[in-house]
Amino acid sequence: PGGIPFEGKQQYMALNHRKKTSKQEVLRILRDRILYLELKPGASISDMELAEELEVSRTPIREALLLLSQEHLVNIYPQSGTFVAPIDLGLVREVIYIRHVLECEVLSHLAEQHQSPSRELLHSLNLQELAIREDDQKAYVMNDHQFHQELFALGGHARTWELIQGPYRQTTRFRILDFQHSKDVFTTSLNEHRAILACLETGNKAELTRLLNIHHDCDLRTAEDLKQKYPNYFLK
Repeated sequence: PGGIPFEGKQQYMALNHRKKTSKQEVLRILRDRILYLELKPGASISDMELAEELEVSRTPIREALLLLSQEHLVNIYPQSGTFVAPIDLGLVREVIYIRHVLECEVLSHLAEQHQSPSRELLHSLNLQELAIREDDQKAYVMNDHQFHQELFALGGHARTWELIQGPYRQTTRFRILDFQHSKDVFTTSLNEHRAILACLETGNKAELTRLLNIHHDCDLRTAEDLKQKYPNYFLK
């Protein structure tokens, strides 16, 4: 009967798969460039230049930018252009608060069980230590996120992390700036991670609560300093 021959269908499906993968890769590249401040807040984004650089049509670029606008990472102004969105500290605070409430609950249950750290958590700590030695801010933040994802998974709440990880990306740019502002933040964060795991193992819930209140930094203690240093990066 008519239709695409079997070999043609295979080629068509492979081509379709490459297109889908290409769109996902474009989205990942653009998101990473924004989150890790390769593209600074307020920077203009040219879909034509990106399409040429990434060797794709303008369609996947535009689709990625639309998705990023829904994530509050870019602002699209018809007839004016597309720009990297400023950091919204109000949104960052809300996202951190949600994560704080959920993680405190998850880790409290783990402490009751005197939970030993998993191999994945220990591996994440090693990667964080390596990132500090190499002064690699991006690697540290990525492994910081991985560390907390593994904590949720250890508590049986991997899907909860999946639900919040999209909004939680809003914190990445703030954390990168925070690390740039003071190199001590790296080591302090890593030491707090180690102390949190120790509390889980010993079942010290009081110390765990104290640590999490500091570590999650719901009040964004360095926000005013960062706003003064990078005034054009933040939502007015």
